[in-house]
Amino acid sequence: MASPKKPWSRGQMMLLLGCSACFFLLPGGSLACSSITTDSPVVLFGSTARASCIIWRNSCLIRDDEEIQMMWKLDEEFLTGTQYSLDNGLEVSNITIGPINETVTTLSCYVKRKQKPQMMKVIQIRAGYPPAQPQNLTCVMNVTTKNLTCRWDPGQDSFLPVSVALKGYRNQGVCEVPTEAIPASCTPLPGQNSCTIGRENLLLYHPMIFWLSVNNALGEVGSEPLCADPIDLAKLDPPTIHAMQSIPEETDCISVMWEAGRDSEHMHQLCDLSYQAEGDQEWKLVHNITNPTWERQEVWRVWHCGFLFGTLYHFQMRCQRFGGAGYWSDWSPMMNFTTHEKAPSGELDAWWKVKTREAEARTEVQLLWKPMKPNEAHGKILGYMATLSTRRHSGEPSPLCNTSETCCTFSLPLGTQKIYLMAYNARGSSQPTEVYLSEKKGQPVPKFQASPHNETSIWVFWDPPVTPARGYIIEWHSMTSAEDSSDGNHGHNNMRWTKVQSGTVTRALIQENVKPFQRYNISIYPLYRDRVGMPQCLEVYTRQKAPSDTPKLHPGSISKSTAQLHWEPIPVEKRHGFITNYTIFWNGTNEDLKSAVVNSSVDTFTIVGLWPSRMYRVYIMASTVGGSTNGTILTFYTKAIDDMDLPFVYMLIGLLLLAIIVLVICFQKSKRMKTQFWPSVPDPANSSLGKWAPAILQEILQAPKSCELSPVVVSAILVIEADEKKCLSCGKGEPAKALEDGSMTASLESYMANAETTLPTGDPAPASYVNSPESVQYAKVFVDSYCSQQKASPSFYMRSNSTQPLLSDRTPSPKPYENLWFHSDHPNRELDYSCQEDAVFLDRALLDFPLLQGLKIDGDEDLSNFRKL
Repeated sequence: MASPKKPWSRGQMMLLLGCSACFFLLPGGSLACSSITTDSPVVLFGSTARASCIIWRNSCLIRDDEEIQMMWKLDEEFLTGTQYSLDNGLEVSNITIGPINETVTTLSCYVKRKQKPQMMKVIQIRAGYPPAQPQNLTCVMNVTTKNLTCRWDPGQDSFLPVSVALKGYRNQGVCEVPTEAIPASCTPLPGQNSCTIGRENLLLYHPMIFWLSVNNALGEVGSEPLCADPIDLAKLDPPTIHAMQSIPEETDCISVMWEAGRDSEHMHQLCDLSYQAEGDQEWKLVHNITNPTWERQEVWRVWHCGFLFGTLYHFQMRCQRFGGAGYWSDWSPMMNFTTHEKAPSGELDAWWKVKTREAEARTEVQLLWKPMKPNEAHGKILGYMATLSTRRHSGEPSPLCNTSETCCTFSLPLGTQKIYLMAYNARGSSQPTEVYLSEKKGQPVPKFQASPHNETSIWVFWDPPVTPARGYIIEWHSMTSAEDSSDGNHGHNNMRWTKVQSGTVTRALIQENVKPFQRYNISIYPLYRDRVGMPQCLEVYTRQKAPSDTPKLHPGSISKSTAQLHWEPIPVEKRHGFITNYTIFWNGTNEDLKSAVVNSSVDTFTIVGLWPSRMYRVYIMASTVGGSTNGTILTFYTKAIDDMDLPFVYMLIGLLLLAIIVLVICFQKSKRMKTQFWPSVPDPANSSLGKWAPAILQEILQAPKSCELSPVVVSAILVIEADEKKCLSCGKGEPAKALEDGSMTASLESYMANAETTLPTGDPAPASYVNSPESVQYAKVFVDSYCSQQKASPSFYMRSNSTQPLLSDRTPSPKPYENLWFHSDHPNRELDYSCQEDAVFLDRALLDFPLLQGLKIDGDEDLSNFRKL
């Protein structure tokens, strides 16, 4: 949609008239078709700006009926302003931009035709500040060239091009900026903050006003005026020192000869002399040295005293115009001078260490002393000498030591209590200093403590002893692992010491040879009139950090469930702090990490609760207040069994092997072993003796052939119990048939009488039969033929000493010496047997017991007295 056309206003007409200069000829001879105008090409930083863009359709070959859209681009951003059309094919767009926060901003005007923007015009807008007022305007005149050079501080940058001018005015008595300036002023080059006005534009010995003017597109400012006579702004050339000497010879005074700078000899000057001793940090000044011009001298002389003897000094001078106006000249070139020497004076501060060697009846002394103070040395000290007396005669032994160092070691006879120490230079020796080798057995200070002041110094504090002290000796040295702390004698190169001269002082600052992360051992000795107090010692760090090394772990005794570890202490120089604790970490395969904390004084640790035959990893961490450091990993394996279990294992294996060997031997010698444990007992029943009988009995004792009893081995037959002349078979009191051999009856009766005395009177129950290797004390005798008996066969029991085991039956066997007669329920019962049957019983009994066949039967025939049960 085309923009509506409006009549031209008066302001627009003026804008167009003002932009007529914007038209220019194109290469083809035609006029430009667009222009951009702004309120100002330079604006204040952070403010806004207005701009207008005009396009002539006819000049830009744009048809009247074609719609165009005017756009703006601020740097990289497209903007839209207000657009309207005027007569004669003019298209106008206005825009307000800001705030502008860039020193240079690019603004472009575009026309959008057929959806494509086309740039028509571009303009740059600068932003900045008004110029800052220059500060510290100073001007200096060179007395040689008589030119005046001024310098200033430009102040804050305005971000805009500036114009600077240095102007000079004739002073009319009031220090104000006049309206009329000197025709020739000074304009510095861009970026410079100084400018020089030539001699021809200066009025010497006449007051002048100097003023600096600065302006840019946003304003103008001037500096504070500088009112001075150009000659008062002169900076003289430095003076020259010609020579120096000590006057008189034996004093501490020096004469300095000097000459004024070039082109300033005619000026009355005020000068300073500066000097510094070799090694000092501070320069000393001698003021108010003048050169009165009326004396008309070329070389001037000045005297000064208070210099040290035999000391190298550096000298230099500077001057200014007398009256306090103007600038000091530069310092003159440095000149060196060494004062003359004289013999040293004063006493030496000495200290000692004593070690007695009783085997050699001598005392080893380490003597220490401080270098002589410069104000007492009076020159270069060539050496120090220790002697046993104050005078040296021709026959006296050589000195104890003569050295240029500050310590020496020598031996003395036991009981020596005093030596003398002196310093000497090229002019002589100092007065001897008496050194008393007092015993260090006095009272120590009751309390001693230290605290770091900074990384290179330590404060030490102490309480004074009850007995007033004349002073104190403070020792300190850095500790190392090679040091023998029990000895107490340390090398001089490592140990430092100082002497506190007053007994009322209770603190001191240690600064010499103190570094961070090092352990220091500090000792204090109170000095009494006739003895030295015992020391109080402590250890301190000025700063701590993590150790640079860790203890080296070593495995000790390892069992199946425990592991003993021990470690070596960290060297003192690598600890960098007091070890607070050690932490031991360990873990096994597929186990969580475990830890234990031990005190710093511990160097062994035993890990318990371990699994047998497993790999474990362990490492140790050392800690200080400044940090911790982990050590390397140690790997070990626990044992499957303990060493104490091995003897039992070996014993068990040995017993097992022994049992196997015995079994093997038993199997190999089974028959022989059987005979050893179970000897073969001869069977009398199956022997020839079992079938033998006397010829007299062979016909009487013939066993029935219808039934035979099994053979029994009998070693002896004893009658357990017998009644007088009573038949055991019938029980009726009938006289039994006597045996033909009466001797056999007598034997049985004799044994029966002995047996009756040992028979038990009780009636215990029958016990079960058990085979036993012991001798069997009984025998069971069957008296009836098995073939002819109608009832249960009665049996008799007789005592036997046979060791042959008996076969058991279902009835319990009687105990040894037990008479079964008393166990009968019917001891007096009568059996239906005849006396003839008793004879048959006797015959069969002799047949069942073959050994009875060998007996000679004599006397009473009482074999019929066996009772049937």
